[in-house]
Amino acid sequence: MNSPGESPHTPAPGWPGYRSEPSYDAGRSRVFPAPVPAELRALGDEVRAADWPVRLAFRGSRIALLDTLCRWQTLRALAYVRLLAARTADERLPADLRVVPGAESAGDPGLPELLERLERAAVDLPADLLDAILCDSGGLLADNRFAASVLAAGLTADSRPGDTDEAVSRAVVLTSYWYEVPERRGALALAWSANLFVRSWLWWSLRFEYGDPAGGLGITSDPRPARPAASALPDWATALLERVERGDM
Repeated sequence: MNSPGESPHTPAPGWPGYRSEPSYDAGRSRVFPAPVPAELRALGDEVRAADWPVRLAFRGSRIALLDTLCRWQTLRALAYVRLLAARTADERLPADLRVVPGAESAGDPGLPELLERLERAAVDLPADLLDAILCDSGGLLADNRFAASVLAAGLTADSRPGDTDEAVSRAVVLTSYWYEVPERRGALALAWSANLFVRSWLWWSLRFEYGDPAGGLGITSDPRPARPAASALPDWATALLERVERGDM
């Protein structure tokens, strides 16, 4: 590890897609992505897109579907970050990443097996990357009157809606779920923060791949928002929290 402020030059050993250095935020790291190969960059837009609902319903089955979509999209984006970081993965992972979460695909009998594969890739992420994503979700979950708007705008834009009406409907539905189903805020925040991290990684690597014009900022912030408590997150996030607690080994 180098001291804070030094420009990045080489990826971390064993993780050729990025390097990190100590953060001014004690116990955390700043992350500097390496240049992303064209084929991996092209996958980035696909990975952030999910078919979020466009019609509002508060039936138990629809709330359960929302949770499934949040879990799926979170694990999918995390697995993609794992691919960006390591540049190697199970040969099935790229195909798994291209399966778009949605109401129809959620009914596929092979979904549990797909989610297991994505989770294995997600929890194999280096702890500093996963911690940054969890902390971003904590920032959204904090007392922020604009959180619903930020989340709805981000997830809707990433979903690449077909037209304006679809975009508006999706944003309204996501905003409504945030306010009316507060027990799902943690799941929504994780999906949003995972997508945000992918977007930030690709943006930074494209613009600052030659040295560090960003002044040592990397793609994480100082100070970083606090990591959310386990009680604020869905049960399926337990494995992610445990990975961060274990640290890098």
